[in-house]
Amino acid sequence: MSRMMTFSYDITLNFDNPVTDHCFVLRCLPTDSPEQQVLDAALTLDPPVTFSHQQDSFGNRLQIGRIDGAHDHFHYRAEGTVLRDGTAFIFEPDRPLFRYPSAFTAPSPALQAKAKELALPCNLRDKAWAILEAVQTHMRYVPGVTDVHTTAAQAFELGQGVCQDYAHVYLTLARLLGLSARYVSGLPEGEGASHAWCEVWLDGRWVGIDPTRGRWVDEGYIRFCTGRDFSDCPMERGTFLGRANQCQTVFMQVREQ
Repeated sequence: MSRMMTFSYDITLNFDNPVTDHCFVLRCLPTDSPEQQVLDAALTLDPPVTFSHQQDSFGNRLQIGRIDGAHDHFHYRAEGTVLRDGTAFIFEPDRPLFRYPSAFTAPSPALQAKAKELALPCNLRDKAWAILEAVQTHMRYVPGVTDVHTTAAQAFELGQGVCQDYAHVYLTLARLLGLSARYVSGLPEGEGASHAWCEVWLDGRWVGIDPTRGRWVDEGYIRFCTGRDFSDCPMERGTFLGRANQCQTVFMQVREQ
């Protein structure tokens, strides 16, 4: 089934003191793939500055720029239309780098013990789902107890976290149990904040699975970027000069056209 989805993604960074020499790298535009055709997509910035388009080694779209003058905020808005069709996939070779631990998914003794105690079916799709159920049983969704620097081991020890933590715990267990799995940042249908989920390599193709919401990914999800973990695909990253604290506000909306 195909669905035409419109999206908007609105981020504002407010600084309590002016900053300068602000360099930024964004990954806030979706990528084309057989199951995801980007029909149109635009990015607007405030302060208005020019930016370049590049691509990283995972195929993610990058928007890179610099704001030299003093400013007390940075606002960007991405919007566009995507045609999603989960049946329009292609078969791809496995990528071994998605089988090994990464910066955020290094397994702790507790995660290794959890992987050993799981009684898993032989079928790969059923195995991927059983790992999701194990993550859902162990974790509780609690905002504010973790941050973007929290690793899978730390989140697993807490037993709490948000979508990024669920994804990292899932990736760690999946890789320990022999699956190739990667991290995904993007937008789900509805409104609120951006989201993170996983993809597992099953029978020659990447299949999306959402350990936070406990479901397989469908045409209501728009993929922006993929990587080994969050460190490979943050939707915004930057540096600036100045003594300032920052406050971020986020709002996104995805709906069927």
